[in-house]
Amino acid sequence: MTQNERPAQAAGGLPELWQDVRQRWRLVTGWALAGLAAGGLAIWLITPKYEAMAMVQVGQIGVVGQLASAPVEAATQAVERMRTPAFQLRVAEMLGHGEWLADLRRSQKGVADGEHLSLNVAKSTSAMGNSALIEIRARAETIDGARRIVDGAVAELAKKHAEIAKPALDRMRLDLTIARERLASAEKELTELGKVVTNVGVKDDRFTQLSLMTALRVQKESELFNERQSIMALETALDAPATQGPKVIEDTFVWEKPVSPKKGLLLTVGFVAGTLAGLIWVFVALALRRNSA
Repeated sequence: MTQNERPAQAAGGLPELWQDVRQRWRLVTGWALAGLAAGGLAIWLITPKYEAMAMVQVGQIGVVGQLASAPVEAATQAVERMRTPAFQLRVAEMLGHGEWLADLRRSQKGVADGEHLSLNVAKSTSAMGNSALIEIRARAETIDGARRIVDGAVAELAKKHAEIAKPALDRMRLDLTIARERLASAEKELTELGKVVTNVGVKDDRFTQLSLMTALRVQKESELFNERQSIMALETALDAPATQGPKVIEDTFVWEKPVSPKKGLLLTVGFVAGTLAGLIWVFVALALRRNSA
């Protein structure tokens, strides 16, 4: 082949390829249909997965003297905790999910992205940045199974938050016990002072003593008021809603239609892949024919 013939052949390559594709359109169509069939087979073979979702408020601890609460831990930290294999393993053991347990124990990669081989806990992400709300998503082969995984994850998170909050709550309960003892002691002293003041006449020579006792009685009444205020603040901080474990904001929601497999995506990928395979086959056949010529 001369140098002048090569550009002519290269220039005619694309039109020749297009002509060959037109002549063998049945072959390309057959490959495309085969790709569609492969996508349909994948849809039939893949086990459907249902997804459950819940918005969860992390555990709260009341702040003494304020009408506010503080989260037991940051929402982002709770999310990372729920992504760990150890947390998911405890949930799987609680639910008695044998397949999930086997996947977790076989895996050496961890679940840093919130997913695992069985896709039972698909995603756990923060819904509002550093706020006390997080979003939990779980996947399973049944609607009830997906809901049970979300509920189990919330229950396990509640156990962990109870452990974290225990030292702070124990200190507040101790302060409450001490405040109640002080209140009882102050009430007893005030009662005794009242009896003494009542027995002392105004015209008595001990007017100075009466004045001192009256001042002491006023002081004890002030102490009683302060102790009652302190007890009320501690009780408010310890009781719900100031102090409470993780809770689902609304009932766990499960989509009635499976989220996996994605039928449209699989069929599209199969069709495109089959069409490309047919075009490649035509191109290879054309190249072989050129070489043989």
